[in-house]
Amino acid sequence: MVFWHLVSNEITKMLRKRRFQVVLVILVVLMALFSYAERQAALVLAHQLGTTDWRVHLQEQLTHQTNRLQSPFLSPAEKAAIQATLQEGQYELSHNINPFAPGAATFMRSFMDEGITLLIPLFVVVIAADMVSSEVSGGTIKMLLTRGVSRAKVLLSKLIALFLLVAMLFLAIGVASWAVSGLFFGYTGFGLPVLMGFQTTATGFVNISHVYTIPQWKYLFMTFGLGFFSSLSVACLAFFVSTLVRSTASSMGIMMAALIAGTLLTALASNWTPAKYLPVVNLGLSGYLNGSPPPVAGMTFPFSIAVLCAWSVASIAVSFAVFVRRDVM
Repeated sequence: MVFWHLVSNEITKMLRKRRFQVVLVILVVLMALFSYAERQAALVLAHQLGTTDWRVHLQEQLTHQTNRLQSPFLSPAEKAAIQATLQEGQYELSHNINPFAPGAATFMRSFMDEGITLLIPLFVVVIAADMVSSEVSGGTIKMLLTRGVSRAKVLLSKLIALFLLVAMLFLAIGVASWAVSGLFFGYTGFGLPVLMGFQTTATGFVNISHVYTIPQWKYLFMTFGLGFFSSLSVACLAFFVSTLVRSTASSMGIMMAALIAGTLLTALASNWTPAKYLPVVNLGLSGYLNGSPPPVAGMTFPFSIAVLCAWSVASIAVSFAVFVRRDVM
């Protein structure tokens, strides 16, 4: 009973902090901004094309991507991504599947696919960066340890509370993205077909022999689940840094720098094979669902899951080893 009181206490402390409340406010503002920008972009494009027919829009996009493919300055990874886009677009055109169908569900899918590589992990870091460091720097960790509970249980309560807070964050993302984007696009689109089964290699070869469709609501469950798993891995790493570093600012700075550096590394050094063992490079698990080429050659869905699990387990193990031996007096 005392242990779950500790978990409840950690959640209550975080929910009362302005940091968590600010994250929720920023989340809603960004949803409104992205929805408005996407709506305006669609209107401008329709005006330029002179029609709202999605086939014309898709054909224009395919033509643009084909012209880009002729550029000699593209990296192999960029060429692979363009070739995959062309193959998928041709498949959608020939099978009469509208990839631009408006609706809250479509916006939710796009936001999760794009946001899980950087934006959502940054939100997680803001929440997790001071789970331990703030207690040590503020001296309140001494009061926690006087409750007759072992250090391991105190740290475990913080870790479980962090996982529950990440779950709350994802619930807020789902509700906010649906509620806000629905004002711009309507609360529809959950039954629309989504293509699955594209198999794209890092060289740009696309296998369409196993392509099939599923309802968009089912795809949302899958992509939100994978995003939640990736975010838990980021939370474990941030928890580890928070345990090692006494300053909250330093902890947050280290994790933000690591996330941004990993994103840049994926874009600028995709040919560097050892990069595939970094956790940040493996966060975009939903890319395996829609057939996007892997960021680095040799990456597969089981490989990315294994890398994230290995880093998470190692981070938790080192966190406990350091915390139970730390001198907090």
